[in-house]
Amino acid sequence: MTTNTAAADFGAVLAQHPVGWWLAGMGAFALLGMVALQGLRALRRASPPLHRLLPRLEARWLMLVAMGASACTLVMAGATMAALAESGRTQGPWGALDDAVTMALRDRADTAVLQGFAMLTHLGDTWVLTALTLAVAGALWRQRRRLLATGWLVAMAGNGALTKILKNVFERVRPEHLHGIAQADGYSFPSGHSSASMVAYAMLAYLATRLLPRAWHLPAVVAAGMLIFTTGWSRVVLQVHYPSDVLAGWLLGATWMVCTVVVMESVSRWRSTVGRHMKLA
Repeated sequence: MTTNTAAADFGAVLAQHPVGWWLAGMGAFALLGMVALQGLRALRRASPPLHRLLPRLEARWLMLVAMGASACTLVMAGATMAALAESGRTQGPWGALDDAVTMALRDRADTAVLQGFAMLTHLGDTWVLTALTLAVAGALWRQRRRLLATGWLVAMAGNGALTKILKNVFERVRPEHLHGIAQADGYSFPSGHSSASMVAYAMLAYLATRLLPRAWHLPAVVAAGMLIFTTGWSRVVLQVHYPSDVLAGWLLGATWMVCTVVVMESVSRWRSTVGRHMKLA
């Protein structure tokens, strides 16, 4: 059996049980959230690296400069996304999987299932996440959490800009979706809903670890994982994106979000260390 045939067969299996795979995917992403939480706690126990490298740079500007430098890690994610896009163009394994899932869903998806996912997909709509961005930023600013507010805005705006740039670079046409229950325009790769929901809900979980008691941390990351998978999977079920579009969106959003969190954690530790030194002086 060739790789392409295996990918096509697996895609057909995915399309036969969209609700079952949705439940399984939410569970898997919830587990990933738990792993990420443990990694974040390990990072917080480590020494602040930016304090050692740049002890005199003002913290606010340090974060912005470091955010630009950390974006260089997106090169690796970009290479992976380019491989996904190339596989789709040349009918490689991902291209076979994309076509198999999309065609099987087009033939078999139940109308009630499509209508349900058409409601869930609003979790990643631009107007929903824009309202969320402004509300969270305003609340953080009123509470004088300006580092968190700045990081939140940089994460959301930066991801939006990167997604738009990459869509114009790859110029992939969306799959044909004729059911009329959901519509989407513009280029397909990477999925903007997937990348934006990854950043928004993962960042909200991160903010919960900064602002809420420890008992709320695990529920926050579990909920974030479930919402992220739900948004991305809804785009596949509705046939407005290929699976590789969604995977690329998750990869983009996760990479940018991790860069943001690492810098924010480093700057936060740097500021607290410098503050202690100033009090002692």
